[in-house]
Amino acid sequence: MATKAASDKFLAIRVDKASPNPAYVQIADAIKAMLREGALPIGTLLPPERVLGERFGISRMTLRQAYDVLERENLIESHRGRGTFVSPKRMQKQQQEMRSFTEEILARGLTPSSELIAFRTIRQESADRAFFELPANELLYEIERVRSADGTPVALELVHVPQYLCPNLDRFNLGSQSLYQILEENYGLTLSYCSENISATLPTRKQRKLLQISGPTALLTLNRRTYTDKDTPAEIGTTTYRGDLYTAVIRSVRRKKK
Repeated sequence: MATKAASDKFLAIRVDKASPNPAYVQIADAIKAMLREGALPIGTLLPPERVLGERFGISRMTLRQAYDVLERENLIESHRGRGTFVSPKRMQKQQQEMRSFTEEILARGLTPSSELIAFRTIRQESADRAFFELPANELLYEIERVRSADGTPVALELVHVPQYLCPNLDRFNLGSQSLYQILEENYGLTLSYCSENISATLPTRKQRKLLQISGPTALLTLNRRTYTDKDTPAEIGTTTYRGDLYTAVIRSVRRKKK
């Protein structure tokens, strides 16, 4: 059941039926205000739609419209058989902004950290050879890390970089340092642009354990190809984000017909 404290806060919402703003907009705006003020902590169970509908004197369809607005903005989430809850705050990745994970987390006022799971030297696989276009005997570094924000694991990262671009990379602490910063400041590389493919996947048992996922959650997987300013292929990366904590925002521009 919804907590009494949460129910009491909802009782303070007033619907002005004489207002030009529809009732569902007024309710959605009031709940947004409570969320901004921290009056409804993450995980709070909202009162049932039937109860609120009776309280506000509106239909369940009108209340469902208000909830739909909040769900589209990732502020609440509904679970069949359990109810509707305040969502954890999701970080947004703005496409067309090329940032390292560390830069992205710092830009949001959070503290980034990493746990190095594996660092090894490997031979190229077919996907590597097709991208890097290196002789078959050239080796790669494979780096696997858990990436966290304010101590909460939010992503798994698997990266391949050519050994010839950054020899002796193992002398750096990749558990505490940004890979992009190391490549740029210590190897003189200028990472200029990348392409990313985004897909949704279900977590494996290993991913659930490393990302501390307990409930049903999808993953957002970004496959990245990174180039230097000289168009040199520099990195193949796969970053898998927790779907309950992360969302991607893609900005697209419609070209005018000539």
